[in-house]
Amino acid sequence: MRTRTRVPGSSPEPGWTMAQHEAATAAYWAAVHRRTGYTATNRPGLTTSQNIFYLLLTVFTFGLGAIVWIAAARRTDQTVTPADPSAPMPVWPPPDPSAWG
Repeated sequence: MRTRTRVPGSSPEPGWTMAQHEAATAAYWAAVHRRTGYTATNRPGLTTSQNIFYLLLTVFTFGLGAIVWIAAARRTDQTVTPADPSAPMPVWPPPDPSAWG
């Protein structure tokens, strides 16, 4: 029978405080993201009122506002940090949680 691997951060290890658990989980996933690549910034898209503003700007400037609208819409791209495959993969649970305080 196959056993399931525990997902880091799913539940605290026995004897840990919540602060230790949260610190260990954050450190684990930061190491995973460093190794595999990670979306660092995710800007939300334009809201409805912003789109209406840019539409009116485009109409009143005879199409020149479309340049500004396109530039504002392109700012919603995600910034991705490059992966570092040589970074060590962390172990779970971390070896000594009592050292964290």
